[in-house]
Amino acid sequence: MARHNGRSVTVDWDAVTIVGVQTKAFELTADYVDVTTDDDDGWATYLPDPGKRGMSFTVGGVTENQVFIAELTKVSISGEPFEINLPTATGAGLSGTGLIQSFSGKADHDGEYSFEMSGVCNGAPTYAAGT
Repeated sequence: MARHNGRSVTVDWDAVTIVGVQTKAFELTADYVDVTTDDDDGWATYLPDPGKRGMSFTVGGVTENQVFIAELTKVSISGEPFEINLPTATGAGLSGTGLIQSFSGKADHDGEYSFEMSGVCNGAPTYAAGT
């Protein structure tokens, strides 16, 4: 299996790489429908296709970019979608239309602004294989 250096995984927001990101994660989920009955000998039985699929992501870091902070705040309040892309140095990655579920920020006296954002992909994400 190919390995990735964590620094090679970037986060692009509307085609612009977010600087100052220190942590990023994603989760793909598939909620299968349980159709287990008393006739299944105690083993769970599921429909072959999930009832719901999803992708969630979290991003955190430190930035001094006031434009980015303002954009995160605006999108968090308005609920408007944005394009999220999680590419690696090999060109592989996930992308889709994101919606912010939560956003928090913390400013300190040195001018540093740390942020945490979590969101979901609205619809199916796209996977691009790398080299």
